[in-house]
Amino acid sequence: MNYPQNSKGFWKVTAAVSAASLVTFFNLYLVQPLLPIFATKYQISALAASSVLSAAMLGMALGLLLLASLSDAIGRRKILLSSIILVPCISLIIGLAQPESFHYIVALRFFQGLFLAGVPAVAIAYLAEQLNANALIKSVGIFIAANSLGGIGGRLLGGWSADLLGSWQMAFVLVAMLSLLMGIAVCFLLPAEAPKAISPWRLLHSLSHYKQHLANSQLVCAYLVGGVGFGVFINQFSYLTFILADAPYSLPASITSLLFLSYLGGTFTASSAGRIAQRYGGKSCILIGLMVMVAASVLSLSGQLWVLLLAMVISSMGFFFSHAQASAWVNQHATNAKASASALYTISYYVGAASGGALMQPFYSAWGWAGIVAFSVAALLVVACGAWIFLKPNNRANQTAKWGYIDQR
Repeated sequence: MNYPQNSKGFWKVTAAVSAASLVTFFNLYLVQPLLPIFATKYQISALAASSVLSAAMLGMALGLLLLASLSDAIGRRKILLSSIILVPCISLIIGLAQPESFHYIVALRFFQGLFLAGVPAVAIAYLAEQLNANALIKSVGIFIAANSLGGIGGRLLGGWSADLLGSWQMAFVLVAMLSLLMGIAVCFLLPAEAPKAISPWRLLHSLSHYKQHLANSQLVCAYLVGGVGFGVFINQFSYLTFILADAPYSLPASITSLLFLSYLGGTFTASSAGRIAQRYGGKSCILIGLMVMVAASVLSLSGQLWVLLLAMVISSMGFFFSHAQASAWVNQHATNAKASASALYTISYYVGAASGGALMQPFYSAWGWAGIVAFSVAALLVVACGAWIFLKPNNRANQTAKWGYIDQR
């Protein structure tokens, strides 16, 4: 279509894809402030309760592997629309089913994750097909902002609706109904794709590139920065909801959900990441982001609530700064098949988040929040050492030309 910037078509496409992003991240993250409620209701551990989030992220990782290549065969629009209709339907089923078994919820969340992958898998490729080059830059910026707002909004909706409406099920119902309304709007706004020759489904062809990417130490380091960094970051927040729900804080879900407003600090640092990297280099910025996370983790050991919240704001700033640099690093250092290289980064991002909770659990059981901090600091320092050894400093002029990152919150 090649809609120009600020045209009517530009705003329709951008609004539709951004609304689809909101639907995706509302439904992914609404459960995070509810984890202590699940643990109490079903009499399960913090690790078991967090599986309702990690299962969806694991499903997303698998869905990303499949849907990006499938969209070449059946079209991006079909993937987008299927995702934003099926995802809230599964949330509605979870909210209305009154399940007696927690495993039933986890299984549904895994399948929901497969469909949640639809938007991040194809959104930017769809925008590139609809907009001209200048319009694409502005539209992707708006889409990334929607990712951030969706992550924050989903957590706030989950926590507040569970408290105000009296049950965690109503949180799912409310988010599902809001998402369906937004999904209907997207169906009307999203332009049809231009007719083109049908491409065969090239999953095996795409998979063949992954072996090449995994042999590139520059890319592997970036994948570890994204996977370990997000695994530490997201699961610190998950375990922190249990800390804040217990004595001496004893905060309800509606209050603990406000914790996720600290993500706004990450929105600020991610938005400035490109400019700073052009001056100081991507490797230095990756290391700075990781070390800020280490410092924030140590600061969080203070027993004072306001210091703990400040630490999470600082951690958010550090994580999203390093994440922005690492995802850009993939774009800069993939020698070919850049789409599959970026897909592998996103997969590692969500696999890290899905597995981080299980890896932290023994430390949490033995030492509580201090154990979480010990694990986090150790993992981040190991990744930082790997980045220091294996990442090669960028040619900054080349870096300026190639800057760009994927933001999945």
